Amino acid sequence: MSPTRPSARDGRSTMARIQAMLYRHRWVRWLAAGGAAVAVVITLRESPTDPAPPPTVTAPPGPAGLLPPGTRGVLIPVTSGVFSTQDRVDVHAVLDGAAVVRGALIVDAADGEVVVAVPDEQVDATVDALATGGVMLVLVPQSAQAGGE
Repeated sequence: MSPTRPSARDGRSTMARIQAMLYRHRWVRWLAAGGAAVAVVITLRESPTDPAPPPTVTAPPGPAGLLPPGTRGVLIPVTSGVFSTQDRVDVHAVLDGAAVVRGALIVDAADGEVVVAVPDEQVDATVDALATGGVMLVLVPQSAQAGGE
């Protein structure tokens, strides 16, 4: 007589039973592989691999952003350092001394040049005076600024 065949549950560990089930039933393997793939996708979606973009640096507005409406900025070379931003000046033609612009606002002053806010209709006259002999800037006193506005 032959010895009796041991039953499937005798002497096997839990891990051996799981391996036997995975081998015999292919759909369980496919299910396990699909679950692992879903877990990987969820993990990768939650942890970004790209570094965060650096914050954008915004530059302060240039002279063009400081011009009042209805004006244009005209760059005028100066030899004096007494002019500063927010000063009001009269622009006079050197050739004949006539006032081209009165009470113009200086929006930028640096490196021997100033940007003067000239009304649109007086830009051509100011540029013509600069080209034909130059201009002279005359500071307008604070009391005249307050009274004229």
